[in-house]
Amino acid sequence: MALRQYYLFLVMSATLLLLNGVSVAAAQEEEILGGWTPIKNVNDLHVQYLGKWAVTSHNLSGTSLKFKRVISGETQQVNGINYRLVIEALNGNDMGKYQAVVFEKIRIRSFNPLLG
Repeated sequence: MALRQYYLFLVMSATLLLLNGVSVAAAQEEEILGGWTPIKNVNDLHVQYLGKWAVTSHNLSGTSLKFKRVISGETQQVNGINYRLVIEALNGNDMGKYQAVVFEKIRIRSFNPLLG
């Protein structure tokens, strides 16, 4: 009887270890909070908008870069989203690559029903 309980204990332990390993592997496939994840579609209008906004904001410091496109990027989930973008822009007649990190935090300031 004790031997049977011992084998049952071993089988249950092995099953729990196996299930724990599966859940750890699944969690590793998901986006890790604080880690950088490649942007799957840098041609997305929102990603391109953020790149253009980054160049426009940078130009406030006295430069005159002309945004062409975002060519690659990554996101990082924090208390909002960091976008680390590689941007092509013209500096005069010279095409250059630049890296910009844009922090985006979406918040609802208010949400109220409209009457009438």
